[in-house]
Amino acid sequence: MTAHYFIATLKPIPEYHTIENNYPFLNGEAYKERLPFTLPYIYELGGDDIEFITFLDSSMEIGDVVELYIFEEGRQGYPLSHNYPEEARTINLLKKNYKNQYGEYQLDSKKWIEELSRRTIASKRSVTTFVKY
Repeated sequence: MTAHYFIATLKPIPEYHTIENNYPFLNGEAYKERLPFTLPYIYELGGDDIEFITFLDSSMEIGDVVELYIFEEGRQGYPLSHNYPEEARTINLLKKNYKNQYGEYQLDSKKWIEELSRRTIASKRSVTTFVKY
């Protein structure tokens, strides 16, 4: 089994498209048809949750949206991931809150990155949407 972490963005990630690309992103276009994203630019993500959350917080502008999804492949490339929209999560980086099927939670304004990294932010069962508005 192979797990891929993908993000989709409204606009290209400028750091990805530079010659000195030191960011943990790969082009995810090969998987585009198999992913439940609604946004046009697809990247495969590497790195840990804290690094990813910190990158999003610093790079997202007011009004931006980023989607996150885990795509798992089994033998011979058969997908093991399924999208259940009712399990989706929404994380607002401006308001510092986390919303899932069970409710909405306010994160601590001083240690929200650590608090968020301990929650489930990615799933093979639904898309997580990060917003900043």
